[in-house]
Amino acid sequence: MVLVLALLVGCGDDGTGDAVAGGTYSCRAAFPGASTPSVCIEASGGTAQDLANNRQQCAAQGNMFATEGCPRAGLLGGCRETTSASDAVLTTWYYTSGSGPSSAADIQMLCQGLGSVAPASVMISFVSP
Repeated sequence: MVLVLALLVGCGDDGTGDAVAGGTYSCRAAFPGASTPSVCIEASGGTAQDLANNRQQCAAQGNMFATEGCPRAGLLGGCRETTSASDAVLTTWYYTSGSGPSSAADIQMLCQGLGSVAPASVMISFVSP
């Protein structure tokens, strides 16, 4: 899980539908036929190279890359990662349709666990929907 969080940084949209460095994007994983994702990683900040790498990686894993934040319908909560070395902010959102944590309390415990093993320069906190 920490590896997944560490892989994504940020981008945005320049009005043409193409993402640009410094804005927001997401990588969404869903079960086939599901109307909402089971998990979605939302990123903001970062560089153009971060964007290019993460767009490619998201698609290679069979997930959907979007030049917008994660959908808010069906959210249980998320784990937000910030670092002292970057302006990038990553939030891994968990949904009611997922097979992972089934309540906000479960997600809060997950975030606390991740935070306890993260490097000192990384802060992970629970975020309510």
